[in-house]
Order: sequence, then C-alpha cells, then structure tokens
Amino acid sequence: MRRSITSAFLAVVGLSVCACAGETSSATGGDVPLPTIGLGSDVGEVGQIGSGIDVRAVGTTEIDTVIMVGDSITVASTPQLETMFEQLGFDSVVIESKEGKRTALSFGSNPSGAAVAEDLIKTIHATGDTGAEGAAGDPFDHSNELWVVALGTNDIDQYSDPSERAAAINEMLQTVPDESPLVWVDTFFRDRPDGTAELNDTIRDRVTQRGDSVIASWSAVADDDGNLRNDGVHPREQGSIVFANIVGNAIIDFLQLA
Repeated sequence: MRRSITSAFLAVVGLSVCACAGETSSATGGDVPLPTIGLGSDVGEVGQIGSGIDVRAVGTTEIDTVIMVGDSITVASTPQLETMFEQLGFDSVVIESKEGKRTALSFGSNPSGAAVAEDLIKTIHATGDTGAEGAAGDPFDHSNELWVVALGTNDIDQYSDPSERAAAINEMLQTVPDESPLVWVDTFFRDRPDGTAELNDTIRDRVTQRGDSVIASWSAVADDDGNLRNDGVHPREQGSIVFANIVGNAIIDFLQLA
C-alpha cells in the first residue's frame, strides 16, 4: 500500500539541515576513467532536526519512490543516504552506484549512468520489481518517482570540447522520465578546480533547461574541514553525512518544505 511522503516525514524526526539546498529550475565519449581510491571507514549517523514540518509533494502527484544513480561518492555515502531517504518517508528506494562510473561512457563491467537508468526503467516496465509503480499501479507512469543523479566526478577533464560535456549530460537527462522530478548533485575534485568548474557549469546549464529539476551543490561544502579524504575527492565518514544532508536538503526544498 502506497504511503504519502508527507505523513511519513511527519512521523519521524527529520534529516539535519546544515547546508544550502540547491538551485531550482523553472524551465519546462571520453578517455579512460579516472582511478578510484578504495573506501573503507565505518559510517556515522545522519543528524536530526525538529519534526514540526510540512512537506508537500511536487505538483499533485504523490512521490513515493526515489531512484538514485551515482559513482564512488554515492557508494561511500549509501548507508547515510538510505537512512535519509527512509526518514523522508519514501516507500521504495533504489540506489545504483559503482566506483569509477561515468555519466555516458560504459567501459568493461561498468555501464554508464545513462545505461543503468535505461536498464532500471526497462525493469520497472517489465516487472515492477523496484516497486516504482505510478498512478493506479501503472509501471509506465513515472510521475511518482524522484530521480537523483550524482554523476560527473569521473568526467572531469575527460572531454576536450564543451559540446562533448553537454552531450554526456544530455544523454543522462534523456533517460530520466519526463514526468519525474530530478535532483542532480554536482561534483568536486580539489586538484582539478578548472575542470570541476567547467563540468559543473555544464551540469547547471543542461539541468536548468530540463525543468522540474534542482541542483544539489556538493561542491559548495565538499572541501570543508574533515569532509574529504586526502585525495580531495572521496568523502570521509563526516563527508558522507554531509553529502547525504546536501541531497536531503535539496529534496526537502524541491518538495516545497514549508
């Protein structure tokens, strides 16, 4: 039985809000992947805030499912993300992530984010195994799904032309169902500031043109003290909590937190 995200959120104590929520939109190829450093610390607890909050779903459709596609940053933060999604009251949570994942380039046994999204949608249409079924249980109706994309880290400095970066982002955007709201988490790579800025500018440009979308700004807080490992990319335990909070804040704001 589907449960309202609003009542579910009110039934728990919510996620800690400790950073900016994001930027909303009102408009309707590369070389080998970057190396990924192994991750291996225990995870912490997502923080808490008061519960006297009203959350309204986007538009008039109940949002009861979240589907997230990410890379190693998501891998490192999955326990915190799962806790946050549970506290927000989602009935169905699907997180697909892998180290080194590119936005639009598949290599070896690591399909691109776009390919992963396509496979997830095919699965939903064929079997509904994810539980992500829209109005009246129609698996072809994705209006009840919130999509979260946390890709791009492994695309930094991998494209020689701005049009190639835009094409990669567009390929991912085209796989997200038109009727589904979208949160895209931007990137951070300490040792590649120019490449990071270029890619984030492209993400912001393409996502804001999609409409019904928001940017969650991981780049705004990623390099705060204690968040990142020595590689300047992957989160420590504290950084994983902050990453989940950034995603949660963007969702709360996007779903019109009163």
